[in-house]
Amino acid sequence: MVNSRLPRIIFTLLFIIAIAMPLFYINQLPERVAIHFDLSNRADGWMSKTSYLLFHYSIVIFFYITFRVLCLLLPKFPSSLINLPRKDYWLHESRKEETFKTLQAMILWIGNLCIALFIYVFYEILKANTNKSLQISSFSWLSVILFLSGTAAVVIKYIMRFTKKENQLEEQ
Repeated sequence: MVNSRLPRIIFTLLFIIAIAMPLFYINQLPERVAIHFDLSNRADGWMSKTSYLLFHYSIVIFFYITFRVLCLLLPKFPSSLINLPRKDYWLHESRKEETFKTLQAMILWIGNLCIALFIYVFYEILKANTNKSLQISSFSWLSVILFLSGTAAVVIKYIMRFTKKENQLEEQ
């Protein structure tokens, strides 16, 4: 049995953090916000504070809605659009509901990784602009590596789950 509640709770909490974060910095932000940084981690692209806030909220809301709608619509997808190992087994009526809960949990774990990455990137942008350094951390690339590693781990976990044989599933 998959716990699809935990990734949903985390997803909602991360969304709230991403929405609330700029509110703590809004009065400290300059009118011209650095939003792009070169390979030396120094600012090389700017936008107005209003444009930045619209950009920030648009991205967060877009990804939140995209992942939530994908989870809601997934059970309505025709089987032909779902690519799973041993699809006939996993989409059999007796397993279909559990399979969709498992897939929804996977989607939300990937959504959690996306929103967490955005939170970190936006934090670096806000910090660079409020401390006037106009420079992000030299460890920023680590966040991308962690995101890609986390995504790979989620995908591998679910591939392994869906490639198990019936007797291996009964032993769990």
